[in-house]
Amino acid sequence: MSEFQRRAESKWGRKAARIQGDGPYALLAWCRTLTVTLHNSPEEAETSKTNIDQIGCGGACSRKHEIVDVRQKRIRYKYSH
Repeated sequence: MSEFQRRAESKWGRKAARIQGDGPYALLAWCRTLTVTLHNSPEEAETSKTNIDQIGCGGACSRKHEIVDVRQKRIRYKYSH
């Protein structure tokens, strides 16, 4: 398990249905169940976010998707569409 995977597990492990990938940029999908996808660059995370913003992340998608840096000690949650 990488440093970023450990940090993500520490921050969202109890809430997340799954945490996958690796990297410091986490794409959080706060829809029916929280899913976390880690990315190596902000551009990679933004591309993934754009895709799920357009097509949805599942059957109960509420478009609550955001990107955060797992290295931050405090994270402000702000959903953008």
